[in-house]
Amino acid sequence: QRRALRTASEKLRNRSSFSTNVVYNTPGTRVNRYISRLIEARQTESEMADLNFITLKYKQAERENKYHQLQDEYFTSAVVLSLILAALFGLVYLLIIPQSTVVLVLLVFCICFLVACIMYLHVTRVQCFPGCLTIQIRTILCIFIVILIYSVAQGCVVGCMPWVWNTNSSSSIVIISPGGTNKTMNELPCDTAHYAFLSCVVGTLTLAIFLRVSSLPKMILLLFVTILYIVILELSGYRNAVGGGSFYMRGYEPILAILLFSCALALHSRQVDLKLRLDYLWAVQAEEERDDMERVKLDNKRILFNLLPAHVAQHFLMSNPRNMDLYYQSYSQVGVMFASIPNFNDFYIELDGNNMGVECLRLLNEIIADFDELMDKECYKDIEKIKTIGSTYMAAVGLVPTSGTKAKKSIYSHLSTLADFAIEMFDVLDEINYQSYNDFVLRVGINVGPVVAGVIGARRPQYDIWGNTVNVASRMDSTGVQGKIQVTEEVQRILKRCSYEFVCRGKVSVKGKGEMLTYFLEGKADGNNSQTRSLNLERKMYPYGRANIQTKLGTSCPSVSSAASFTVKAGLGAGQSSATHTNQTLHYLPSVPAVKET
Repeated sequence: QRRALRTASEKLRNRSSFSTNVVYNTPGTRVNRYISRLIEARQTESEMADLNFITLKYKQAERENKYHQLQDEYFTSAVVLSLILAALFGLVYLLIIPQSTVVLVLLVFCICFLVACIMYLHVTRVQCFPGCLTIQIRTILCIFIVILIYSVAQGCVVGCMPWVWNTNSSSSIVIISPGGTNKTMNELPCDTAHYAFLSCVVGTLTLAIFLRVSSLPKMILLLFVTILYIVILELSGYRNAVGGGSFYMRGYEPILAILLFSCALALHSRQVDLKLRLDYLWAVQAEEERDDMERVKLDNKRILFNLLPAHVAQHFLMSNPRNMDLYYQSYSQVGVMFASIPNFNDFYIELDGNNMGVECLRLLNEIIADFDELMDKECYKDIEKIKTIGSTYMAAVGLVPTSGTKAKKSIYSHLSTLADFAIEMFDVLDEINYQSYNDFVLRVGINVGPVVAGVIGARRPQYDIWGNTVNVASRMDSTGVQGKIQVTEEVQRILKRCSYEFVCRGKVSVKGKGEMLTYFLEGKADGNNSQTRSLNLERKMYPYGRANIQTKLGTSCPSVSSAASFTVKAGLGAGQSSATHTNQTLHYLPSVPAVKET
């Protein structure tokens, strides 16, 4: 509406200076009224272009069919009014018009037929029979009812025509002239002929009752009825019988009456049909605009829910847009995961053969999209993707606002979900390697702890999490080993209760935190299949035989007293133990990725 008003205002400004002064020197209400009338006129012109000028049908056949499928909820009322009109004609016929057996039988049949139609319409409405009242059936019923009622009215007129005056006359009238001479003529058997004429004219009123019948069959039927009425009057010699010659106006009164009334009915039928069709067109356009608005609204919601978590997006949708305060939420226990592909930088190269690096980015997009699709599984619905930084995938679990007690109880299941997701990411990447003939390797770091989540930015808002937990999780990834899931001691303490297998890596030098004791998540113990799953994971992490090169690591974590003598530098996979630990049991793990990274 604002765009239409703006367009109309620009058109008004482009008019002549005289017109501009006349319009804009008036009060603002007149300007708005003028603009609204201009807009309505333009809308009516555009909508009239969709209709045929003669038949008033839609130019689009599909829209015309949909219009005919509309239910006429007033059709039963129209039939009831037709029955009342027929009963009034019968009353006039019995009280005023000379009676005839044919007209009486026709009247009874008309009333019985209308009663049967009302019963049929009532049954179809109660039983909800589909297809029992289509536009074709309504049109046929309308035409038949109009012809029946008009036949009754026309029968009243035929009973008062001059051709029956001589046969039915049983008395005579003596006319005394001023000259003293007397004339005798037969008495008119129907001294109320003008009532019959009016009844016949009103008989065509039935056409105006059926609103949703197309105006074209109405006008054709009205033309036929008018011609029939005029022919009967002319053949009966009514004008000659009333006297006065060919130019006597009283002889033309019935013809003029039926012509004027028929023109009024034709104009009324056309205007009603036009109004109904325009109303339907406006309703269709309004529905289409509403559907478009709903579609845009759903698209905006989908985009918003893709950018932000569900509870955050719902917060912004329900809040007042004029009061957009900073959104933030603190969480006591959140699992944070960083998963990166370290060797993607070696894969990325800008050449003419790969469209200056676009094909490399296309492959990275497929990898990230497969990770996102993995997150759509029902078992991973609690995990929230935070963002991607280059080839690093960041996700977190436990960001749904809950009470403290519930958060403590659910941290085990949340971390277990995050660990399963990290393990399955290796399967996804392995499948991509198999299809694209690449050897990408995943490196994952997981940590748990308190974070602060919030949305930053008025344009292109970014949902992110902050805190020491996030920094440590990022260090678990950057100081980790390719093909391994490195976790902190807190994560190991929580997940070991959930039957997960870990291998102690030892102490790792972490920037800003000093040395931290870390573990490698090897898999989940699922009874007899636990060892198979772990071996299968190693096979997928090193598909080209790198597992043959091994290095030494302690099978158990060192105690606090001996922690100083068991140190693993950042990014190294080899452990250095003192002489006091020579009798310790050793476990062999691959070390080439660590050396390569170093």
